[in-house]
Amino acid sequence: MNMASATVLVENKVFVEEKRKRDQLIQRGFGELTERKLVLDLFESLFLMEKDKLEIQRLTGKDVDEKSLLKLGLKLDKQFYSKFLVFRDLRSKGFVVRTGLKFGFDFRVYPKGKKPGEEHTYWVIHVSTQDEKVSFPEISRMVRLAGNIHTIVLQAVVDSEDDINYYELRRITP
Repeated sequence: MNMASATVLVENKVFVEEKRKRDQLIQRGFGELTERKLVLDLFESLFLMEKDKLEIQRLTGKDVDEKSLLKLGLKLDKQFYSKFLVFRDLRSKGFVVRTGLKFGFDFRVYPKGKKPGEEHTYWVIHVSTQDEKVSFPEISRMVRLAGNIHTIVLQAVVDSEDDINYYELRRITP
């Protein structure tokens, strides 16, 4: 890959400058556009690398492989792998998945074929492993936050075999 059109890892973000690659990824619902550069998060970058759709370099020009990207993710978030499994599962099923941190969730998911701005968030996702305990106050907080942004909470539980079960959480008033 030549440096003029390189896709570069800077800290925990990947920057795509090449116009054709950038336009392809935007069309498929990846990244955020800032000043003619597409910024991908680590989940998107790792997903695209697994699919052989992205090659990444460091600023030094050295190639980044999937293993080092996963290692970086785990260094930043000990639950990165579980969250990545959920991200990959939803993206593979055709959903556009974005970070949900500013809403108090791991991810926000858009309906199939829709991107942010075209449609409202369909689900917000909280990821946990089968060994984690989620308290009722935490469930209540998630349901309340989701209600405030007019969406539905899904609790994604990753089991010991890396299978994912999704549970919808909602408040009912009899």
